[in-house]
Amino acid sequence: MEVHILSEPLLQFDNDFLCDDPKLGIMAGGFFSVADGSHRSEIHYAVIGTKIGVDHTLRWLENLEFPIEASKKELGPNANVLIEDGEVREIPSEAEDEEMAILQLFDKTDEDAQTTSTQTKRMNPDFPGFNKDSAFKCTFVNDSDNNKTILQAKIEKKLNEELPPLEMVVQTAHLYIDAYKDMLETSMPKPNICILVIPTNVFTKLASVRYGQNRFFNFKRYLKAQLITVPGAIPVQIILEDTVIGKKKGMQDLSMQAWNFSVANYYKNDSIPWSIRLKDRDTCHIGVSFHKVLDEDANLVQASVAQAFNHEGKGIIFVGSKFEWNSKVEHTGAPHLTYQYAHDLIIAVLKEYRKFNKGRSPDRVVIHKTTDFWDASIHQDYAEAEGFKYGILEALGEDVEVDLVTIKSAKIKLLREHGRYPVIRGTLMQISEVHGILYTTGYIPYYETFPSVHIPHPLEISIYEGESTLKKVCEEIMALTKMNFNNCNYYDSMPITIRFAQKVGEIIQYMDEGSTPPTRYLYYM
Repeated sequence: MEVHILSEPLLQFDNDFLCDDPKLGIMAGGFFSVADGSHRSEIHYAVIGTKIGVDHTLRWLENLEFPIEASKKELGPNANVLIEDGEVREIPSEAEDEEMAILQLFDKTDEDAQTTSTQTKRMNPDFPGFNKDSAFKCTFVNDSDNNKTILQAKIEKKLNEELPPLEMVVQTAHLYIDAYKDMLETSMPKPNICILVIPTNVFTKLASVRYGQNRFFNFKRYLKAQLITVPGAIPVQIILEDTVIGKKKGMQDLSMQAWNFSVANYYKNDSIPWSIRLKDRDTCHIGVSFHKVLDEDANLVQASVAQAFNHEGKGIIFVGSKFEWNSKVEHTGAPHLTYQYAHDLIIAVLKEYRKFNKGRSPDRVVIHKTTDFWDASIHQDYAEAEGFKYGILEALGEDVEVDLVTIKSAKIKLLREHGRYPVIRGTLMQISEVHGILYTTGYIPYYETFPSVHIPHPLEISIYEGESTLKKVCEEIMALTKMNFNNCNYYDSMPITIRFAQKVGEIIQYMDEGSTPPTRYLYYM
């Protein structure tokens, strides 16, 4: 067994500026899209909500044009996730907090765990202002004629009607859906992004309602699923009225809100904030994960989510058809695919990938899968490994390189003998040539601290078959943890190939039967 410390991956910005920190990279170099010619200097948006909600949102966005000083309060932890039976889900924080408290009893030094003001400024720097004269070289633009208001009285009427909870969610959501459709039909020209402002009373009452015995229906996920499948849909940003008013409990520092909101919507505007430096730049990274289907027996019906990304972070989503997986019959809760399903899925993904990759085919394909690869020797009916491999060869030819990699949550954890901090991010415990434990979270030398209160959960990386070394595969996974454009964080706990599967799976289960899910990654953010 060997232990390696992988270097922190570098990101590329305008002017060929390389940096490991997204915020510093933007301030010093500028958006990557400026360099590759795809930069857009204006983000035209429309707002839908009550009159009060629209007014507050417009003022909130106007404030983002100006510099915002970051507060000195420490940042909250990034959401950490686990992979269980092929599904990506968030970790319950209470259990982690208990674990951290227990481990702190064994500290053997007086090493100071308090974050200094210098460290806090690194994690949460001042926001320079989102305007054309700042490092962003971009601004938000609103055409008031495109904004749509929903009468507060109509919302109150829905909330006070004697309706079953599920019906109340659907009818209230359709007030926004109808306004969104009206905006698409009447806007001249159509905006790039639509912001929907949800009032406090709607979110309080309808955020998640129980139906059936032990199931819950999520208002925001249903609303987004319905909006992005409307013909001619544009990307949407759902925001709570309490956020723009500044009353949301546990809310991020305003400067951090500004960073995250600006970067996410810049990407939704079909521009690239930063790219990753990979040795093999013509590599297509594909993540394959699974999620349970709403309104079906949770133990039987599954669907696959395949996400493909290039080095620029441009991504597509491809939702596979539903299939039955009986864990009792197959003796495992982790779903697997038939040869034909895997074959057809990978060919469809690669076909879509060429479209947004300017017609270029990759010369290397890496598949990250959240369950082990089965081949015909393991199960004749679920020869997914052969299906993926021969589908790739059929689509791209015999010269293409293929790496089949399993990414799961590891049960093994490493502890430091001394000190209050966990192991360093990038620690790779190589168990064999094709199997290792990788820490994508942990102590960050740049911050001089561990920016979380939770125990880091490492990943178990296994190469089923491939041309690449374990170290190279893990270096790429580390780089892909820095490509979540839904925020401007230093890193994420999962590579984007897997991390976004959770959000996609949450949304697509609320889509109507027969609707066509959009393939662009930016619609699901």
